[in-house]
Order: sequence, then structure tokens, then C-alpha cells
Amino acid sequence: MTKLWPALLTAALLSGCAAPSVTPAPTPVPAVPAVPAAGAVTWQYVRSTWHEARQPGLGISHRYQSRVGWIDVYLYDLKQGHWQAGVDDPRFDAQFKSSVEEVRLASARGLYAEVEVGPVSDVRIEGQDFRRVSFRIVHAVTRKAYESFTFLTARNGRLLKYRMSFDAPAPADVDAIAREFIEHDLRSGPDMPRAAQPLFDT
Repeated sequence: MTKLWPALLTAALLSGCAAPSVTPAPTPVPAVPAVPAAGAVTWQYVRSTWHEARQPGLGISHRYQSRVGWIDVYLYDLKQGHWQAGVDDPRFDAQFKSSVEEVRLASARGLYAEVEVGPVSDVRIEGQDFRRVSFRIVHAVTRKAYESFTFLTARNGRLLKYRMSFDAPAPADVDAIAREFIEHDLRSGPDMPRAAQPLFDT
């Protein structure tokens, strides 16, 4: 990995997403009953971005949006060959930490006024093991607050990352909303976004 990697990965993988510096876990956010719950959120496919032309190994990303926030799905291999499935690849831990560090660097550049990092945990969704971390961010210019979540795994030989950002305070059942999106995306195939169609509407 070259010295240019942190800047390139930050530009490509954090585009339009909230991001933090490593600090204690975020303060719990009160429930907001008016916000749509899991099973009542329509995710609209917005666009796909091919990053390989700028830097081989950065792969492709897909953006989805709804009235509660947005999600970016990243598929990439860093030109490091085949990745072992799930979170057990010997390189996986370093890559996950690098993802958090990239967000910290974005914060250090002044993109965010406040950042908090939540606890890291491993979760299993639709038979796939992920490593998860939550962030709370306040944008430096707009002063808007966001709750952000990163789920990282390796699948089909590549890294698969979900970066989810919700307007704060996030829905009370945000974990269920996140899980529902990932379950559906894994079943339909992250490589095949449904252009100009709702991803799902339940």
C-alpha cells in the first residue's frame, strides 16, 4: 500500500458520508416515533461510481437514498488478490482499522466539527460475518448531525463495505433498518443495483 493510499481511499470511499475521529462511544439518542421503522423504508438507487480509473483496487460504489438517510455500498479488493470470506482474512483487521483511520483523517481536515466513535462488534447477517462500528458526526459547515454505521466483510474474494448515514437522531430501530437493507442487498447481489428503481418497499 503506497503513501498515497489514505488520501485516495478517503476521497473515493468517504464521498458524501459522515466520518469520525476515534473517541469514546456516542451518547444514546432518544427514540423518534415519527421516523419510519424497519419495513417501512424505501431505498432508491441513485448512481454507481467506478473508481478503478483513478486508482486500481478501489473498485465500484453504489449510492442509495431514502427519507431517513443514505447508504453507499463499496466493492473493492485493493489489488491484494483474493480475500478470505467474512472477517477471518489475516489482512482484514488492518483494513478495518484503516477504514476508521480514514474517517479520522477526514475529520482532521476540518470536514466535521464533532465526531464520536462507537464500539466495534462482529455481527452475522444473512449468513455473512461483518465487523461493525457506529459513528456520530456533526458536519463542520452545515452543523447537521448524523448517525453513521460501517459494516465491513469480505465476499466473493473482495471487500464489501456498507456505509450508512442517517439524520440525527436516527430512527429508534436503526439497527433493524440497517440489517434489513443488508439482507436484501446480499440476496439480490451487491454487484447488481436496480437502476432508477426502488431497491425495496416493504
